[in-house]
Amino acid sequence: MPDADPLSRSAHAPAPRTLVDIFRETATQAPDAPAIDAGATVLTYAELEEAADLLAAQLAALGVGPGDTVGVRVSSGTTDLYVAIVAILLAGAAYVPVDAEDPDERARTVFDEAQVAAVVGEELAIAARRRSASPREPADPGLEDDAWVIFTSGSTGRPKGVAVSHRSAAAFVDAESRMFVQDSPLGVGDRVMAGL
Repeated sequence: MPDADPLSRSAHAPAPRTLVDIFRETATQAPDAPAIDAGATVLTYAELEEAADLLAAQLAALGVGPGDTVGVRVSSGTTDLYVAIVAILLAGAAYVPVDAEDPDERARTVFDEAQVAAVVGEELAIAARRRSASPREPADPGLEDDAWVIFTSGSTGRPKGVAVSHRSAAAFVDAESRMFVQDSPLGVGDRVMAGL
């Protein structure tokens, strides 16, 4: 039912979905389009999906799935960083990023606080952080599952984590893609800079 407020655009909002839904839809729609251009390396959506599915299966074999968190400590600006993030989402888990150049102490603090089940590092190496987890199949996350957990700098004490759900993250992606170029929303073939 449309909103009674004539200025409201909520009736035009897409149905709630997850980041995995968005990624899979885009990969199906344009498998040969560039997904990531890191300068020296370009991955198409099909290549990104294949690499991420492989890593997601490795995480699932370690028992990682929905409700889990996985640390990411991969150099910025690399295709591996995005493969790791997408793989964690495809495994159903939430990612917890720590800059590869941050001190090891910060990484330990953040990963301990987030109770990560594993950490994906350089060259997509996986380090398990819990014992006796049963292997599972990769499972799509639900709308209310966390997509990522980001931590404050800790400049005023211990770093604090803030989780973002798939519903919220996907709604943001959908809004961003329609907000800036309303006559021709962002889509496959457009380039978006991934800063920070």
